[in-house]
Amino acid sequence: MKRVHIFDWHKENAKKVEEFAGWEMPIWYSSIKEEHLAVRNGVGIFDVSHMGEIFFRGKDALKFLQYVTTNDISRPPAISGTYTLVLNERGAVKDETLVFNMGNDTYMMVCDSDAFEKLYAWFISIKRAIEQYTELDLEIENKTYDYVMFSIQGPKARDLAKDLFGIDINDLWWFQAKEVELDGIKMLLSRSGYTGENGWEVYFEDANPYHPDESKRGKPEKALYVWNKILEAGEKYGIKPAGLGARDTLRLEAGYTLYGNETKELQLLSTDVDEVTPLQANLDFAIFWDKEFIGKDALLKQRERGLPRKAVHIKMIDKGVPREGYKVYKDGELIGEVTSGTSSPLLGIGIGIAFVKPEFAQPGVELEVEIRGKMKKAVTVAPPFYDPKKYGAFREE
Repeated sequence: MKRVHIFDWHKENAKKVEEFAGWEMPIWYSSIKEEHLAVRNGVGIFDVSHMGEIFFRGKDALKFLQYVTTNDISRPPAISGTYTLVLNERGAVKDETLVFNMGNDTYMMVCDSDAFEKLYAWFISIKRAIEQYTELDLEIENKTYDYVMFSIQGPKARDLAKDLFGIDINDLWWFQAKEVELDGIKMLLSRSGYTGENGWEVYFEDANPYHPDESKRGKPEKALYVWNKILEAGEKYGIKPAGLGARDTLRLEAGYTLYGNETKELQLLSTDVDEVTPLQANLDFAIFWDKEFIGKDALLKQRERGLPRKAVHIKMIDKGVPREGYKVYKDGELIGEVTSGTSSPLLGIGIGIAFVKPEFAQPGVELEVEIRGKMKKAVTVAPPFYDPKKYGAFREE
């Protein structure tokens, strides 16, 4: 079982710790609802050091990343990031990632905790294949176990960044980053997050007592110091440590997809188009069509043929909570199934994401979800589920 740098702190303070994507992680400390609302109304801190960090260095790093990801990595200047996708040859999503241009022909890819090993192996295999025919100035390094990543989210995250670093994160565009220091500890701060709220995330290296390489194990002194320092500075804003339970309910309220639920690859070798493609998951915005990339041909074929299913956001009208795998119907006809679902802590109703026949994948369609053998009414909506004027990163202050 993999563990993050300050796992011992979480083990001592979290009320529930369990396995997630091969990592032993805190699920909640006080309660999922309390932590969720703290982020929506104030500020919360997540230890997301289980996320992967893969580095690409060399004169050919950009060219390589342009080929293995869907978006245009060349556009943002240093130091800033690009949301992009990694696909297989048949168009399925290997992972949703964030690639930071660090300057000096160096890029850092941040990826999901259960995908970084697969991605690293994938990139190395492509690199070796290219090197059979041509020289390549490229180094690829998996630094996941060496990097700490904390995510500070909520409307008060801006105040906390001002207190700790003397910067206004609203002066940064989304995914822009800045090199900062906290009592001599150097780190990268980016305006980013996965909750729908305004916020920032920090990255820095430190020893991990649970590093798989025993020679690299040590005390996580910087990680524990930064974690406690943020908690201390955030006391006046009511900061709460938040676990993966609240992280999931927050991302779903915002309408965000989750790798393994809405995006995945099944490696269907008998077909030229795999499941699930970004076209089906409404991730077209992360595709830069004016370049060649792995999986492009499959997407063009699917776009021409038409989509078999498409993601849509659903809000329950009747009482009930849609859960992953629940069947979705329209006038008695089976049209799809739920991929993510929960009870919204903010709204007090069931919400979810489902993949349905494309003719029903627009807001305002009434349908039914089969919950424990009973048909429950629901309606499709445009995300986010909350009122964006009152909540979220662009609320009206």
